[in-house]
Amino acid sequence: MNTLPASAYTDPAVYEHERSAVFGRQWQLAGFTAALRQPGDFVRHEFAGWSVVVVVDDDGALRAFHNVCRHRAGPLVVDDAGRGSSFVCRYHGWAYALDGSLRAARDFGDDTLDLAAYPLFAVQVAAWRGLVFVNLDPDAPPLLDDHAAFFAAAADRHLESLTYSHRVVHSINANWKVYTDNYGEGYHVPLVHPELNRELVAKEYRVDVGDHFCTHHAPTRSGAVNAGLWLWRYPNLALNIYPGGMNVERFVPDGPRRTLVVYDYFFRDLANPANADVERMGREVLAEDRAICEAVQRNLEVGVYSAGVLSPRHENGLAAFHEWLAESLQSSGNSLSSQTSKYQRSPYA
Repeated sequence: MNTLPASAYTDPAVYEHERSAVFGRQWQLAGFTAALRQPGDFVRHEFAGWSVVVVVDDDGALRAFHNVCRHRAGPLVVDDAGRGSSFVCRYHGWAYALDGSLRAARDFGDDTLDLAAYPLFAVQVAAWRGLVFVNLDPDAPPLLDDHAAFFAAAADRHLESLTYSHRVVHSINANWKVYTDNYGEGYHVPLVHPELNRELVAKEYRVDVGDHFCTHHAPTRSGAVNAGLWLWRYPNLALNIYPGGMNVERFVPDGPRRTLVVYDYFFRDLANPANADVERMGREVLAEDRAICEAVQRNLEVGVYSAGVLSPRHENGLAAFHEWLAESLQSSGNSLSSQTSKYQRSPYA
C-alpha cells in the first residue's frame, strides 16, 4: 500500500482543491452549545480560509452565516465569541438581523435599494449532544445522517455530564494531512512519546475503521491518564474521551503548511486536580507530535522523498483516510489531474 505522494503535502494547488472539495463540503465542528444559550450569542470559527459565524436567533434557533458582508465583503465579527442584538459590518456599517436579513445600509444614498435582496450568505448548521457543526454545502446530507455511525460509537459515553472548561490552541508548521496521518496510527508511539508509551501497551495498539471514522484502542496500564475512548472522524475531528472528561480536538488547516490544533476541554468535575494531569499530558504529547510532524514536513519539501509504503498492521487508518480524501476530491466536480498530475486516487479499497 503506497502513501500519498509528497506533492499532496506541499503543492499549494492541492491545498486549494481541498479547501473547496473537503472543507467546503464536509461537516465541521464550529463550537459548542455551552456558548450558545441565549438570543444573540455567537461563535466564530475559521478553517481553511473560511470564516463562519453561528448565532442564536431571536426565536432561539441556531443559524450560521459566512462572516462576509454583502456590500463589499467586510467582516461582521472579529471576536471568537460574544453576544449582540444584530450584526454590523466592521467596514461600512451595514446592519443585519440575527436571522441574516439586511436591516439597514447605513448612509447608502439610494432609497430604492432592496434590502431583502441582500441577506447574509447562509450556512447549514446542526447540533449533537452539545457540539455544533456547520457545512458550507447546501446540498450536504443532514449531520445526524452523515455522522450516524461516528455518533453511535460514542452513544454510551455520558457527554452531557461534562462541563466545558477551556480552549488551548497549538500551532504546527506542517500540512494538515501530516498531522492527521500522525494521529491516525500508534506505530510511532514507542519512539516519539516516551511517557505515553509507559501508559499504553503499544504492541496491542489497533485502529478499527468504520464509516468515515476510526476508533483507536490500546490497553492501558494502571493509573494511565490516557485511558478511555479515542474517536476520529473524517476529515479533521477527534473526540478523546477519558473517565473524567473529554478533549475535543480539531486539526484546522491554516494554509498549505500550517495547522492549528484546537483543544477544547470538558470535565465532569471542574475542581478535580486530576484535570491538570490530562492537560499536561496533552501538552507534552502535542509538543512531541509537533516536533516530528514539522520534521516530516521539512523532509517532504526537500525533494528526495516522493512516496513510501503503509504498514498493513499499523497504518490501516491512514489508508482509509487517504481513500476518503481521494473520494472527496474526485466527487467535487474537478478532476484530480486538472489540479496536479502527481496527486492520484489512493489504491486502498
